[in-house]
Amino acid sequence: MKKFRGFLATVLFCIVFIFCFTYKEDIVNFVMSSAIQNKEVTLPNDNDVNFNNYEFSFVKETNDFHVKNRQDILNVIYTVLNHGVTDFTFYCDKKYENCLDELGTISNDQVLLSTINNFVSPYNSYERVYFKITSYGEVNMTIDKLYSDEEVKAIESKIAEFETTNIKDNMSVREKIKTFHDYLINNSVYDKTRAEAIENGKDSENNNSHKATGPLIDGIALCSGYSDAMKIYLDKLGIPNYKISNANHIWNLIYLDGQWLHLDLTWDDPVTTDGSNILLHRFFLITTNELHKLDSTGHNFNSVYYKEAENS
Repeated sequence: MKKFRGFLATVLFCIVFIFCFTYKEDIVNFVMSSAIQNKEVTLPNDNDVNFNNYEFSFVKETNDFHVKNRQDILNVIYTVLNHGVTDFTFYCDKKYENCLDELGTISNDQVLLSTINNFVSPYNSYERVYFKITSYGEVNMTIDKLYSDEEVKAIESKIAEFETTNIKDNMSVREKIKTFHDYLINNSVYDKTRAEAIENGKDSENNNSHKATGPLIDGIALCSGYSDAMKIYLDKLGIPNYKISNANHIWNLIYLDGQWLHLDLTWDDPVTTDGSNILLHRFFLITTNELHKLDSTGHNFNSVYYKEAENS
């Protein structure tokens, strides 16, 4: 009898071993998936000063990091970037069957990711973002920021200098925006050389015209440099705003006096044939209807992403 029980135990052990070996990946995934469903996730806020707490139509802040649908994923990505975090892990809810497929699609959609970038402070925006996705629904985000700490300090110093020299306490918000708009244009020029290089697929990283350091410190800018500098200043003023972009251009959208208005410094700083520096206000705080009357091609945008602009 003892021999039979020993034999039976050996057989059962072999059956369990073979089962576990055969289905080890499924078992691991089941255990890991079950474990993470109750895992409490909190988001550190590494950058309170540059945190954006406005409500937008396309993406919103969230404190639920067990995603249940596509919009949840977009909201988590936005929240992580918005808080200036450089490494963060979130999870797929076990009922979200298409989670891994959706994550794969989103992580490879550079247009979508760069659109989310438009809603956060330039200081918190990414230069590169990486996703490590496991088969059991754990997602790790790693962010390389566009701006270094040294660049942030230099920009902050320059804006403080600007405010000391140009901003008065009795100015309205609109006057402050106009003063900064004029300051940027009067102290910088459009980087035509780099723009042409980009168009010809020969871009180089020899200058910072694509960042706020371009117009503020180097005196040269592309549309992304103008719009970053303006967004940083608008954030300082506490004004709801974000950047709008299409395949060829980027500019600012601002909520002021009860409506969303466009502001495009690039087109207010035109390139002239004789090299003269011209300051315009044609694209200064105008509605979408006014914008498209001036230019309906260069300022087209996806209304799914920028719902506020569609309704302005």
